Parts: sequence; C-alpha cells; structure tokens
Amino acid sequence: MATKKYGSLTKRYQDQPFGDIFAHFPYDGENRESWETPYEHLARLAKDEDWHFNRPEFKAKYKQRFPILTNYLNYTFLRAQELNLISYSSDDDKACFNTGLQTKDEKDIFALFFRNKEATKYKAPDWTLYTFVDSYSTKLNPYKPLPDLPTYIKDPADLVFDTTLDLEINTEHIIDQNKDRLPTVLQSNRRLAMTALNGSIESLKSKVLRNYKVAIPHWYENKMQLLLPLNLTDDNNADVALVIDKDKQRNIYRATTILTMDLAYIDARLITRPDREWLNP
Repeated sequence: MATKKYGSLTKRYQDQPFGDIFAHFPYDGENRESWETPYEHLARLAKDEDWHFNRPEFKAKYKQRFPILTNYLNYTFLRAQELNLISYSSDDDKACFNTGLQTKDEKDIFALFFRNKEATKYKAPDWTLYTFVDSYSTKLNPYKPLPDLPTYIKDPADLVFDTTLDLEINTEHIIDQNKDRLPTVLQSNRRLAMTALNGSIESLKSKVLRNYKVAIPHWYENKMQLLLPLNLTDDNNADVALVIDKDKQRNIYRATTILTMDLAYIDARLITRPDREWLNP
C-alpha cells in the first residue's frame, strides 16, 4: 500500500522535516511520562537486556535511559522499509513492522501505528505509534500474513573471520583520520599510537583462533563487516573496535576504520545481541 520512503522512524534532529519522519511516539507529560516512555514499555515487554552503557564516559555522553534501544528500533525500521517489510491494513490506516525483539517467552514483538489523517495540517509525521504487542495479540488481525523479521545476513560466511586470509591495514590512515577515537593518552603522541596499534593488530589472529566469537558481525551502510578488539592501553580491556571488510575480489580483509565502543555496540546490536566478552561499552 503505502510506498513513501522515510529518513527515520522518529525525529532524530532538531530541524528534521516532519515529512521525513515516519511516526510520532506519544506520551502523557502531565502524568510524568517523557518521550522515552514508549521505549520503556518496549523494554519491559522484551527479553531482559541492558539498553544503556556500562562505562561512565558513555553514560555521561548519552543523557537518556535507552540509547541502544532507540538506535536499534530506528535502524530496524529503516531495514524493514528497505526490504518492504512494513505491513499496512487494507484501508491503509494502520501499519506495523516486526521489531526483531522477542518477549521473555519468545514471541515476536511488533510495533503498531495508526495514520495521522491531518498530518499535513498540523505539520506532524504521517503515523503515530499505537502500541507494541506480541505475536498472539488480536491487535494484529488486520495484518495477514504478519510481516517477517528484517534480516541482514546474505552469506553466512560473512559472519565468521577467516583466519587463512591476510589482513591489510593502513595504520597511518586509521590513526590520522580517527585520532579523536583513540584513548586520550595516544591522541597527542602519534608515534606511541602507531606502536600500540601495530602491536595490538599482531595478536588479533591468534585471539580469533582461540575464540571465533571474538569477531563480531557489524552492519553499516548496507554491508556486513566484522569488529575486532584493539587493546591499545590495557591487555585485559579493548579500547576501540577495528572495523574490517572482506575484499572478495582480492580474497583479503581490509581494515577500514576504528570505532569507539559505544558506536561499535550500537551497530553490532542490529545483527544480534553481542557477547559482551570484549565489546562491553
């Protein structure tokens, strides 16, 4: 039915045009609700998961309660939109998509919306969040069949680091372009940063050989990548995540950039709930 493409599920920045936003998430401010209340309802319905960060610096950076969940739901919506997995009722007044989350008894959770018929008049998004429900809810009756889960996996081999392939890394480019993502102690000492980066990279293959789960799938700009831990200042805790792409023509991996742990976790969570053995922001 509806074919319009949106830039985000909800409002993402101050001056974002209302026509670029799919839905308004309502809340009752008079009863001490906030814009995060709908996400709180979703978090309660879903399996228990920590939707915030553990490290104090990230808690201070994200002044909200569910930063991982808000990002997850937005990009899951965008993937559902890309794959035409948003379902509409026959009268085109209702919409839903599969959030990819499950309840504690493993029922899929769906986001339901109703159309704002006066969206243009009030400069509001086209849709309003109605509720989140599990797959047994009668509120899903207008949608047959139910929309499928948005997926990212095209080739299962992309999920596993192949230790037989070479890893090509332009360490100078990574450091010069991403100095602000390095630990503070390395940002002002390029030579020390190069030494720390090269030393950490040398140990990566042996880490993956001992534990294949070290390489974590990561979705960014419509392609699968892998995240690997870089222990630059601490042997026991990763400082940043190295992002690698598989170059299938040359049959090698290429390191493209590094990510802070918060950004790495947010992107990795789109694929699955990451094991926090090292990606523990």
